[in-house]
Amino acid sequence: MHPLRISTRSLTIVLAILIAGCHRSPEPDQLNIALAVFPDEAARYSLFVGDFESQHHVHVKVLAQTYTDILQAMRVQAGSRGALDLVELDLATLGEAHQYAQPLDSIVSPSARALFSNEAWDAATMDRHLYFIPHRLMWQAMIYNRVEVPNPPANWDELERFAREHPGKLALKGARYEGAICDVMPFVWTAGGSECTPDSPDWVRALDFLRQLAPELNDETAVFREMSVLEAQARGSVWIHFNWPFAMGYLHAKGLAPSVDLSAPIPAGPGGRATPLGGGYLAIPKSAPHPKLAAQFIEYLLTADTQAKLSRDLGWYGSVAPAPGSEDAQLYAGYTAMRPFVRARPTVDCYADLSDQWRRAIRAVLFDDAAPTAAIATNVLNANDRCACAEPARGSSP
Repeated sequence: MHPLRISTRSLTIVLAILIAGCHRSPEPDQLNIALAVFPDEAARYSLFVGDFESQHHVHVKVLAQTYTDILQAMRVQAGSRGALDLVELDLATLGEAHQYAQPLDSIVSPSARALFSNEAWDAATMDRHLYFIPHRLMWQAMIYNRVEVPNPPANWDELERFAREHPGKLALKGARYEGAICDVMPFVWTAGGSECTPDSPDWVRALDFLRQLAPELNDETAVFREMSVLEAQARGSVWIHFNWPFAMGYLHAKGLAPSVDLSAPIPAGPGGRATPLGGGYLAIPKSAPHPKLAAQFIEYLLTADTQAKLSRDLGWYGSVAPAPGSEDAQLYAGYTAMRPFVRARPTVDCYADLSDQWRRAIRAVLFDDAAPTAAIATNVLNANDRCACAEPARGSSP
């Protein structure tokens, strides 16, 4: 049986058990949270919420699930009494998920908004209402081997020169998944383009630059994902790639950072710098059995002290930057430098189709030597499932 089907069936069974429990006990003595975390992260999260449990005399049950299964659970439970009080969703699914979520405008105070950038809040706002809360935001930086590359490339010209002088030592995440978009969009953005302007010369300019890099990329670029390219960096077969903050924790645990590997800003393009916003957002489903308690948990999360504790206990680099002069400050220097340049991919309900179209165009340029104009025309402009990419109205409700 397909793994996704097994996972979805398992979640359905868990939800059925939880619903039965809720019916037996109408009092909110348990808060059910579905998070896209690994089992060890779920265990640490359960420890992290101890203060909230003590304050509210409740048990917080953490369900480790995939983003796909969590979104499916929201769909299944929409319009009825559900079992999940809070759910975590990937940025790319917010456009679709907001129809199953409760508006949260009244929960977020001005001081809470100050914890995250306007870009982060804009991505969570649709039809002038806030539906999602930043939970563990992240963005990409450049990971480089400081021994082999003492002066990491700072702009497109220097990156192209590095690739030409060190064939195979630069890598992109080129597999058929969203990671390819996250690596390529900074080039598009800094060329002046966006995912919603497929016929602009800016897209052609960005893809043309990547086409120049293609012959010098690591041979495994076509199959690289987050972990496989990171492992290649750890082996020394890759000297430069782009990745999320967890990469520095992985390299540090192996004794490779900061001695061998460090982070730096993504090389600037003609229009400056940019990096993709990623990570998880929390939502209260319309079917949540205990929405008031869920709102209290969100209020608990949205304080500077709790955010600092969240970063410290879970190792999630996000709203709180490392203390100046600390080892973490050195490890995450590239991420701190990229903080002002974070941009969100469009949160539209057709995003999956849009992303698939661009991935096909990107792969055609990188691996089939297709001309950018032809790749865009074939895979995006003439796609039968063309996504209009019209973003919802932004801005908070009055």
